[in-house]
Amino acid sequence: MRSEIDPAGARCPASGGMLLPSSEDKYDLSIVIVNYKAKALLKECLDSIYQSTTNLHFDTWLIDNASRDDTAQWVRENFPEVKLIENRWNSGFSKAVNQGIGKSQGKYLLLLNPDTKMADDGMDQILKFMEENPEVGICGPKMIDGKGNLLYSCRSFPNYFTSISSSQSLLNRFFPQNPLSKRYLLKGLDRTEVREVDWVSGSCLFARRKMLEEIGLLDENYFMFCEDVDLCLRAKKGGWKVFYFPLLTIVHQIGGSTSFNPLRAKLEHHRSMYYFFKKHYRPNQILRFLVFSGLLLRLLLLSFSFILPKPSKKG
Repeated sequence: MRSEIDPAGARCPASGGMLLPSSEDKYDLSIVIVNYKAKALLKECLDSIYQSTTNLHFDTWLIDNASRDDTAQWVRENFPEVKLIENRWNSGFSKAVNQGIGKSQGKYLLLLNPDTKMADDGMDQILKFMEENPEVGICGPKMIDGKGNLLYSCRSFPNYFTSISSSQSLLNRFFPQNPLSKRYLLKGLDRTEVREVDWVSGSCLFARRKMLEEIGLLDENYFMFCEDVDLCLRAKKGGWKVFYFPLLTIVHQIGGSTSFNPLRAKLEHHRSMYYFFKKHYRPNQILRFLVFSGLLLRLLLLSFSFILPKPSKKG
């Protein structure tokens, strides 16, 4: 079953978020980090930035989404060069990112999770690549977890089978070589080479300001999750290219910024997935019902791991 993408509104704010006003580039790069109760990981993230960007003229924006702890004061004392925005309530990832982008003045933007850290000093290489290839609007690096395992940080655009074939699906867990999961997760991709892909993870996403000025900022209807897929799809519709760039490696401690309420995170993920399908695809009522049912079933299955009691450890 082939998915049909709605081509309407590629360059209109209605297809994404607010338009970004044009501004003079004061920095090579502006780094935007949204924090919510991730102080324990934030120090490693910020340390790695300042240790690996010695050749760049950049600024860093930290948007604290009402963590209600001492994170903001701690940042002021330990990283006074970081520009801080304190929200009174958790406005969601997309809206907070847009706040930072709107204040920034970098020619390029880096959207970075607080549960990530630079594993090498390849950041200048990824910016050089984008500078030499003006058609590239978005780049994403190679990602590994804390144990060094490769993460599927670039993927194909989702279709109606994604709810049963994603990385967390039962199909992928029990039959990892099934064709649906291999297609979506790009399991056959040579991840040592620079490649054009459909989308890259927003955990560490480099974006060209000029592109954002054309297609708009992140869609704030996504509270969290899927805003990166949406942004990359809008970039493609607008004539921009998205690349995977493995010459920069990022360590991502997955869930570090959502572990305080994992069940809420699962709910938001699936809500965002449904919104993405409604926004970009044109399913008939039967297909819409099947997508909703598949996502709901997957959410219920994943939720059991939080609801059912864990077995006790004896001895």
